[in-house]
Amino acid sequence: MCFSPEADFTAAVVVGVVGVATLRQVREPRGLLIAALPLLFALHQFVEGFVWLGLRGDVSSGLGDAARDVYVVFAHAALPVIVPLGLYLIEPSARHRRRMLPFVVLGALTGAYLLWQVTQFPVHAEARAHCIAYATHTPLGVPSAIAYVVATCGPALLSSRRYLRWFGVANLVGVAIAAALRQAEFTSVWCIYAALVSVLIYEHFRRQRAAGAEPPAGASLRSSDGRWRGRRSPRTAAG
Repeated sequence: MCFSPEADFTAAVVVGVVGVATLRQVREPRGLLIAALPLLFALHQFVEGFVWLGLRGDVSSGLGDAARDVYVVFAHAALPVIVPLGLYLIEPSARHRRRMLPFVVLGALTGAYLLWQVTQFPVHAEARAHCIAYATHTPLGVPSAIAYVVATCGPALLSSRRYLRWFGVANLVGVAIAAALRQAEFTSVWCIYAALVSVLIYEHFRRQRAAGAEPPAGASLRSSDGRWRGRRSPRTAAG
């Protein structure tokens, strides 16, 4: 796929529509953080569009540099905090939450470390092979990268909810592909991939809302004219 400001802006619009639709499906406040991810990813891609424009000289260098810094801070420092915490808050099973808690702590520590790193060391961005390569000069780059992947993918894999597990699997696959094919441009490639697969988050909330709107298993169904139409067959609620 050829990346460009046009591609980023298009992805932002498409994922943004999904993001708004996802937030409209939320029924409980504890689901808001993870439900906001598609919209946050959309805004993230929108910001990268301005990074492209800055590199091309189509906007002022100040605006381009600000967009670069916002993009990197969100990708490096915010995501490892938001993802595990959001998955922890939405998890209904106490047993699964206990398993996720170490990832929440790891994500917070990783995010804090990377926030220090991107604010204390120069951040550079350059167009390379139709992608943007971000250089952050991270001390302990390999350990922090491993901690990042574990914190952002691990909790989803442990979720009791099917589509959130698939979100974790898809992102783990995306990490492997992006690292293998575009190591220098990993941040840009993986973030747009994660934005596109965030449709799985929408599917989770859509099915959860649909399951909540259905009558309980075995309940009698009555039509609008008052006649009985049998009983609903039991089935497992959507995950």
